[in-house]
Amino acid sequence: MKKLLAGFMLLIVLLAGCSSGSDFEITLREAPKYKAGESYPVVIEVMKDGEPVDGLEFAAYLEMAKMDHGTIELNFEDKGNGVYESSVELPMGGEWIANIEGESDGSAFEHVITFEVEKE
Repeated sequence: MKKLLAGFMLLIVLLAGCSSGSDFEITLREAPKYKAGESYPVVIEVMKDGEPVDGLEFAAYLEMAKMDHGTIELNFEDKGNGVYESSVELPMGGEWIANIEGESDGSAFEHVITFEVEKE
């Protein structure tokens, strides 16, 4: 179990290292909440040099940080002014990790966000 946890932490560090090459500043503006059978919005903001970035296509792959509930793929819709939105029905609250992957002008980008999902 310790080896699995150590391997997972190494993967997170490597993915975070990949995101440092991106010029995008990606922040979670609205984290989803948890309530059984309910879907909640996930809102992400993307900026570059302090300006909103529109027209990106990307996905986020959600995983629970300390439990195995598999991976949930989210595709985001461009809402304009650097804001992107999706929705998700999560299996439980707690600490989650979003691995964001996309492409801009022929270059791939990755970013990792860790966030807390509160039970509603």
